[in-house]
Amino acid sequence: MKSTTNATDNPPIKAAANAWWVKLDSDTVSAREREEFARWLAADPRHRQAFDAVCALWGELDAIRQRIAKPDIMAAKTPLFHRPWAVPTLAMACLALWLFNPLSMLLRADYHTGYGEVRDIHLNDGSVAHLNSNSTLSVSIDGEQRQLTLLQGEVWFEVSPDPARPFQVHAEHGTVTALGTAFNIRLRNGQAEVSVTQHSVAVDVEQAEGQRHAIVSEGQQLVYDPQGGLGTVKAIDSQTVTAWQRGKLVFQNQPLGEVMAELNRYHRGYLLITDDSIAERRVNGVFRTDQPLAALGALESSLQLHSTRISNSLIFLHR
Repeated sequence: MKSTTNATDNPPIKAAANAWWVKLDSDTVSAREREEFARWLAADPRHRQAFDAVCALWGELDAIRQRIAKPDIMAAKTPLFHRPWAVPTLAMACLALWLFNPLSMLLRADYHTGYGEVRDIHLNDGSVAHLNSNSTLSVSIDGEQRQLTLLQGEVWFEVSPDPARPFQVHAEHGTVTALGTAFNIRLRNGQAEVSVTQHSVAVDVEQAEGQRHAIVSEGQQLVYDPQGGLGTVKAIDSQTVTAWQRGKLVFQNQPLGEVMAELNRYHRGYLLITDDSIAERRVNGVFRTDQPLAALGALESSLQLHSTRISNSLIFLHR
């Protein structure tokens, strides 16, 4: 008689179920592989239990089963380019890829960093741009202007004074102008977070009803976005905001969802929450930027959560 213990307590069965899920999800499964999968599924009730658990975790059980059950011989299809919608659809897809995928962003950037990488960029005007992990920056500095665009991520600027050429950083439909200063800009969820560590900056945001303007002084922070406009200026701890420059991540009463998003910036893979009910749990702690998986382990322990891993590149955090 086969064991009826929970399949989720059996690592080999869990690993096999994960492997079959990945293979079936690729949509390139041969008839022979589908037969092998059917035999594996029928060999032990725990196999079905483990596979259903993986499917439920992804929320795609029905889609997977359709792929397993599809016939080997399918009806002949009209060639793609004979369809009237094909050419305009492909054209729009190519445009979307150019505008939104990471490759186009890198092509538009002068400097970028990878996961876990931090770079100090010495600009030709004497200023320094400190790029955090997974960040991209475009720079245009000549004898008449100093115009930069933060396309992704986070940068701390130390600006060399030059009244004749204002130092301006464009980010999320807004412009931050240095007033002889050092400041940090971070992009997250369509918003720009401006934190000033020395002197002050001017922030201008374009909205449908016109341009809005604010001054942010040393030890203050302002968040803005094109829809919500300018937020409220608030006091900050500059050491906490710039802790990433010292290889640290500091979280003070922050939602777990935000913490996971931050850890994803330093991990070459995906760290995901499968249960929305735990995303608002509050987190306090200090973690190292070069050890995101150690930080995840600490969160599991402190919040009494669990993780499911399909290699270290894909990890789900759940109850």
